[in-house]
Formats: sequence, C-alpha cells, structure tokens
Amino acid sequence: MMMKTLVAGLGNPILGDDGVGWVVAKKVEEQIKSIHPAIKIECYALAGISLMEQMIGFERVILIDSLNTGKYPQGEVVTFTLDSLEDLTFGHSASAHDLSLKQALVLGRSMNADLPDDQQVYVIAIEARHVYDFQESLTPEIEASVPIAVQEVLKVLKDNVEEQ
Repeated sequence: MMMKTLVAGLGNPILGDDGVGWVVAKKVEEQIKSIHPAIKIECYALAGISLMEQMIGFERVILIDSLNTGKYPQGEVVTFTLDSLEDLTFGHSASAHDLSLKQALVLGRSMNADLPDDQQVYVIAIEARHVYDFQESLTPEIEASVPIAVQEVLKVLKDNVEEQ
C-alpha cells in the first residue's frame, strides 16, 4: 500500500521563477503516466493556513517551491523535511493574520485535523532570485534545474513505495 500522498507545486506562475513549483509538478504528472490513486498532484498559490487545509487527509506531502535564501547557487535543488526547517513564524508574511506552515500544522493538529507529521512533509526547493518578475517563463538557470527537481520528487515517491 502506498501512503496517500499530495504532490503540490507552489508559487505564482506569472512571477517568473516563483512559478517553478508549478512547472515541476506538471512535469512529474507527465512522468507518471497512470497516476497511482494514492497520489494527487496539484498546483497552488497558497501558504500557511490555506495550504494546511489542502494537506488534510494526506499521510505524506511533497511541496515543490522556489527558495530565495542566497545560501545556494541560482538553480540549486535542495530537499529537506519540514521537521528540519526552522520555523520562520515572524517576518514571513504580508499579513499579521497568517501563520507559517509549521504553525498552521500545529493549529490544525490541535483541532484534530488529519495531517501528516512534519517528517512526512518533504520540501523540494529550487534556489531562485527572480521571483518577483512579471513573466510567465523561467530564467535559464531555473529552467535547467527543473529535470533535477522532477527526479527528486520521483525519488521521494519511489522511496515511499519501497518503505511500504
């Protein structure tokens, strides 16, 4: 049995490299010709509480997004689980009424929502600097990282099957 898994491309497809999560999610969907019924692939322009709500009912979640830290070369793909990520609760949001994803998951779990553990929430992120440019295409560096990110998603999905 495969864990019920959500693969979610995050970002905004009209803001240049911020849309890389959507591109990777769509390529993953193309790679998996017959989607396993336990895998759902979606694209969202959501964060915090709204993203947490989409995760309800899944045992494992793979989030694909751009990352803008300056710690990695442009286009580098990094993979980690949410439990290893620092909680960036303060200073991350444009709204004082929103929560970080980690805090939204804590809130959801406190209300008995059926949510995956933080170690079952994978983040596959691509370091990108051009996440506020109004354009529908990716820069060449980010476009070149798409196949690497697709392979990372497929690896997590494959590891999921082998663990069962």
